Amino acid sequence: MKILKTLSVLIISVVLFTSCGDKKESSSKSEKSTTQSSNENTSPKAKFAFEETEFDFGDITEGDVVTHIFKYKNEGEVPLTITNVQVTCGCTAPNWDRKPLAPGETSDLKVTFNSRGKKGKQIKKITILANVEDGMDAVVIKTKVNPKDQAQTM
Repeated sequence: MKILKTLSVLIISVVLFTSCGDKKESSSKSEKSTTQSSNENTSPKAKFAFEETEFDFGDITEGDVVTHIFKYKNEGEVPLTITNVQVTCGCTAPNWDRKPLAPGETSDLKVTFNSRGKKGKQIKKITILANVEDGMDAVVIKTKVNPKDQAQTM
């Protein structure tokens, strides 16, 4: 009798374990199918083509306000729309044209850096959210901020 109970429990366990494995496999197939169909979404996108993606102001003095203009072109097939521009701190201010940029047209992203309260090497990333392949692109500004006192003694 004990052998019969053990055998029954073993058979039920095998059946349950096997049926759970089938569900996981079909669930996995469903997830793969969903992923593939989203990857196959190859609708036309806009595309940034920056003349430069990084700019170094060199040495500046604490308190200086410097500006650089990043020029770019839409090399995509649809109008390029920038939805937002994010900066790493309040010392960096972006300014951009908010209207869609037609394919082949060019525009500017103006970036102003205020070095007040900053010292030493500064690297600021400006992230541009738009209707491009990865949903964003980025440019970088760099500078070395020398203290005011050091600039006055030179």
